[in-house]
Amino acid sequence: MDVQLDLAPVGYLVMDENMKILEMNGMMRDIVAVETVPVHIHDILTIASRVYFQTYFIPAIITHGTVSEMYLKFKNPAGSVPVLMNTKKRNGLFECAIMQVSIRNEYETELLNAKREAEEVSKATAEANSQLKLLLGEVEAKQAELNVLNGRLKELTVTDALTGLKNRRYLEEFLPELMTAGSLSLLMIDIDFFKGINDTYGHHAGDIMLKQLAAVLEEAIGTAGFAARLGGEEFVAVLTAMDVAEASEIAEEVRQRVEHHAWPYRPITISIGVSVHNGNDTLAGLLNRADAALYESKNNGRNRVTVAT
Repeated sequence: MDVQLDLAPVGYLVMDENMKILEMNGMMRDIVAVETVPVHIHDILTIASRVYFQTYFIPAIITHGTVSEMYLKFKNPAGSVPVLMNTKKRNGLFECAIMQVSIRNEYETELLNAKREAEEVSKATAEANSQLKLLLGEVEAKQAELNVLNGRLKELTVTDALTGLKNRRYLEEFLPELMTAGSLSLLMIDIDFFKGINDTYGHHAGDIMLKQLAAVLEEAIGTAGFAARLGGEEFVAVLTAMDVAEASEIAEEVRQRVEHHAWPYRPITISIGVSVHNGNDTLAGLLNRADAALYESKNNGRNRVTVAT
């Protein structure tokens, strides 16, 4: 190294592209209080300055070929030494001039504080996102539960609580749609002399008989349609894609099953009125014609099937 450069009143060092120190003048050795040249720039930097140096110096010198007034702290047995370093890249080497400063420069502190704040913000954001995902998962789970409950509630509103069959509300809501889909037949069913069961054995016995009748109806109808309870001892069977002859045959099958069923308390029979959708019926008209046929069955001695004309 040139004598004048070695005696210069500013620190001077040369590094290769791997940041290994190749030369160091006398003032630089005095600043870091060493007699021999350290191997690597990291050997003389404080921990915080290493982070700063690695983060900003290397990208800047590679991109621009120069770094001006970079604030660093060098290690010294008596304590850290604040300096400003100017660097220029020449012939594949980094030549650095170092000026010791007595007033603390706030660049490094601000940088590290900003880095720390950014890390804290990133951590808080990650935690917030994690909490948000949990909340969204809980909302989706609650929504699924609500959908299930709404489905159950809707089912309850169209289901007869005693027998489990569909109720009058279901018929009023959905039967008009079925009537537009094609041919359809209706069986209006009433238990003969049911009042006598309640009067003799009590309403609990009557409820048992109604539930058993619901089961008999569902078994007899099978996949041909479905049964519903209008109220009291009055039921309806809806048969889809049926003509008059087919509907009458099923009605008779239902009547016979009820007549020969092994009932508790005492045997019962039913009267049935049959009406077939003529294409122009309203729901009220279809029900009224089935009801009129039912009363004709009752007036003609009960325990019989009558088809509406």
